Amino acid sequence: MIYLCPEVKSGLGEDTFWPWFEREFAESSFAVPTQAHPEDFILQYATLGPPAVNGGTTVALLWELYPEMKKYGLSHDDEKIKRMNECAAACDIKTVSCRTMQEYYGNDAIVVPIGVDTDLFVPMDKKAMRKKHGFGSETIGFWCGTDHPMKGKDRLLSHAEKHPAIKWIRVSKKDRLPQKKLAELMNCCDFGLFTGRLRPYFMVEWELMACDIPVVDISGCERDFIPADRPRKSVFDNGWSRHQAKERWQQLLCVN
Repeated sequence: MIYLCPEVKSGLGEDTFWPWFEREFAESSFAVPTQAHPEDFILQYATLGPPAVNGGTTVALLWELYPEMKKYGLSHDDEKIKRMNECAAACDIKTVSCRTMQEYYGNDAIVVPIGVDTDLFVPMDKKAMRKKHGFGSETIGFWCGTDHPMKGKDRLLSHAEKHPAIKWIRVSKKDRLPQKKLAELMNCCDFGLFTGRLRPYFMVEWELMACDIPVVDISGCERDFIPADRPRKSVFDNGWSRHQAKERWQQLLCVN
């Protein structure tokens, strides 16, 4: 059995990792016992601290960016950083979602991308999507984020001021848009703008690329790769699809 220990099962209108994993792996459960069998795995979201389960193989999911936020002078949560470090030290296996996060947990931390839904986020007919959502033939840019400093909304506003001819679709995660509508809005655009202040890539970028929308990166941050001319192909080349993420988890947990 694979026991799932999330901090939050589902995000702001997103089909997140946790419900996806439960669907894909029939032998998974959110009902976590206090005692596990030797062949069991416990997937522990690191902000919860060390697993409260005896036995089995424990796997730390070290995905939150609090250590990165602290390093670059953005707001952070020292208590959660403490719990994440304790979880990393206590678990048998450490996983991170991208290479740059190995800096905080060591090169023995295994990179397993969260995975983007490449069946939902797909290239669509741009003209048809623009007609459906009331847009014309203008150049359209896409930006999704919050007012948190790590998202770089100020950089978006500055870029938009310098390029007044560009029309923008701006989406907040708090809008809780259905994922299908989000994919359609992305397909209305000519490019997505990345303005974040942290090195790891965010899901919005992967989703744009899965729609074959180029990402213009003005962050100045170190990247695991250079955005390519064929964004959707890059998603698969980098192993970011959920199909590939499932394969990585199957290999890691030795399950089918």
